[in-house]
Amino acid sequence: MVRPGDAAAPEVLLVRRTDRVAFMAGAHVFPGGRVDEADRAVVPEAAFLRHPPRFRDLSVRDELPYRVAAVREVQEEAGLTLDVDALHPIAHWVTPAIEIRRFDTRFFLAVLPEGQQAVADMGEITAHIWLTAGDALERAQAGQLHLPPPTWTTLRQIEQHGSLADVLAWAQTKPIVRVSPGLLEDSSEGVRILALPGDPAVPMVDGWDVPPETRFVMREGQGWLPVRP
Repeated sequence: MVRPGDAAAPEVLLVRRTDRVAFMAGAHVFPGGRVDEADRAVVPEAAFLRHPPRFRDLSVRDELPYRVAAVREVQEEAGLTLDVDALHPIAHWVTPAIEIRRFDTRFFLAVLPEGQQAVADMGEITAHIWLTAGDALERAQAGQLHLPPPTWTTLRQIEQHGSLADVLAWAQTKPIVRVSPGLLEDSSEGVRILALPGDPAVPMVDGWDVPPETRFVMREGQGWLPVRP
């Protein structure tokens, strides 16, 4: 979710996950969740079916459940009401094959509808904050926010665009590729490192815009932070 900010750069909505969940506890992320069977049962609207597909592996009809789930989750977690055709696909991330708990995730961008205010559900989500992408990354580097690598990377991409109009133009035209990070062992520190395509240790993905940070390590009390390859 993005909205106009006080300066030229748009602000992005981040929600904080409760400490009681097993996955990404305490992290600041974008609103989201999984596709339910009820989301797959929704009949596509004719207007939506005229939209060209953006995900390489999905038809427009196959993409619809992801849109429906995104609309439902942002309503449940942040109290915002969106239309399925207001979402712009921007990314496709898959957790490393070595992980036991795996996720195949589609990311969308949408503009905050006029007159609406975000409200955390105070269940799975305990707080929300609007920040420019640059401010969010600075706070993460200072240890004030925990950003998972996909969130970090998406914010870095948004940061490159100086206005809401520029961000929307980017969202509507960027190539969308399947990104699956690799997991590396750092024997010197005894930690696992997450590496993105473009890193020396991970094969490049055709069409992937390599971000400035391609390698992340989990730091105690700070979450995921970038490290040099």
